[in-house]
Amino acid sequence: MSGQKLLENQILGTWEHEKPKKDPELLLNTNGIADSTVTEISFYLFQKDGVLDIKESYGQFKTNYSITDSTLNLGTRNYKILELSENRMTIEEFGDLVIFKKTLNFKRTETQIQPIPGEEKISEFFKNGKPKVLGLKENGLKNGIWTEWFENGQIKSISYYNNEAPLMTMEFDKNGVLLSKQWYDLNSNSYRTE
Repeated sequence: MSGQKLLENQILGTWEHEKPKKDPELLLNTNGIADSTVTEISFYLFQKDGVLDIKESYGQFKTNYSITDSTLNLGTRNYKILELSENRMTIEEFGDLVIFKKTLNFKRTETQIQPIPGEEKISEFFKNGKPKVLGLKENGLKNGIWTEWFENGQIKSISYYNNEAPLMTMEFDKNGVLLSKQWYDLNSNSYRTE
């Protein structure tokens, strides 16, 4: 087996990454002492064919990965592999746009996470059979048009998402009257409301 294939096989499985929940400087208690004992755990499920599921406290999403020589690419980020053994992995972010190098430490875990589908149609219904929510998730993130209804069948809101970011939202009252419009204005880099 080649060295490259060995790396690819060695990374397969679930890895756990533990990180401070907040920047320690921002968590000063009343005595001025850093208090960053709260940690957040992420799970990375490396699968065959370069598919990676990442489960964070706020949700789960999917991306691609590739591994060559001593480089691990996670989505659009590049990491140098500092250590990769059967149970430990340490990687450091690098690239032209990286100002502060971020080092991530992982340990292999027996914790199982279920891979999410690449594309998933979300549809929820009220007890009376009328639609409640309809939308599409791609790689675990809201994408495209999402519609939400009141139980009386009137539209409650219509939103357009791009990778979970709401770019446009219209809200209606129970009678179908438009209450507000909100959209992301690329020119001013801010949300506008009408």
